[in-house]
Amino acid sequence: MPVPLSYVKERRNMPFLKRGMRVQVDGLMGVVTAGNRSGNINVRFDGKKHSENVHPWWRTKYFDKDGILIKEYGD
Repeated sequence: MPVPLSYVKERRNMPFLKRGMRVQVDGLMGVVTAGNRSGNINVRFDGKKHSENVHPWWRTKYFDKDGILIKEYGD
């Protein structure tokens, strides 16, 4: 169930996290759409209609509005 991103930002100490920001998860590009109760994020991958539950630190890169990498997490 979606929750405000503020929940994930606080729980995971990710002050940069914003709805609509571009992310790359394990090589797949998408957009952050919401947070969820597990402390994860919902991402709608390019070409998909629905968002998926993604751990925010698993092979994830976060980009600012200009496409510049601002944070990267490995395995």
